[in-house]
Amino acid sequence: MTVAKSIVPALATLAAAGWLVAGQPTPALAGPAGSDAGGHLTPRIATEPASGVRGHPGSGAATVRPPGPGDPTASGPYGEVVHQAQRGPGLVCAYRIKGVRKGGFLNVREGAGIRHAPVAKLRPADGGFSGACTATGGWIAVKTAGGTSGYAAARYLRRLDLSGRPSLSCVYRLRHVRKGSFLNVREGAGIHHAPVGKLRRADGNIAGACDATRGWVAVDSGDGIPGWASARYLRRM
Repeated sequence: MTVAKSIVPALATLAAAGWLVAGQPTPALAGPAGSDAGGHLTPRIATEPASGVRGHPGSGAATVRPPGPGDPTASGPYGEVVHQAQRGPGLVCAYRIKGVRKGGFLNVREGAGIRHAPVAKLRPADGGFSGACTATGGWIAVKTAGGTSGYAAARYLRRLDLSGRPSLSCVYRLRHVRKGSFLNVREGAGIHHAPVGKLRRADGNIAGACDATRGWVAVDSGDGIPGWASARYLRRM
């Protein structure tokens, strides 16, 4: 008796006994990963499906979460999120929000995903804020200017370009800035660059580059956001 002739009866016996079950391949669930943007309703697997098995859909039905208040309604291309594993998971990069209309805001959520509750908001007027250099499933760990930590959708974040920025080896203090006022820290060396933070007299000593670039000095804002400040308002210690 050949091997094939001996295997066929064995398979038939297993099938008759209920040990061998022919299954259909599971269709792929297409669609983008869940993001914090309204207007793109993303099919999601229900956490408690009809099958009663957590994490496995029962009848193929999927739940859809509508956008909540504060979720942007306009979509755009995914932002450039540079993954630098050597920088580690800490909040060592700086970002600004993009694709959010003036007067709107971007939700900061408790975890990485729209299923997590909002804990804070990011607005265009907030300027820069710190965040992780590596995204987690399309979400980036951030810290708002108010000190709240959470996650924001990577597609609405633009990482600040710090290439070629000099080291901050000198110390400065503000000058010609009235008490209660502030000096803008801008994304680049020039007033045509957007503000990313502020320097106030109460901030005390300011870390900055030892040499100015076209009248601007590389500094960190009072909240630790990297940028540039006008040299005429800085006094080197």
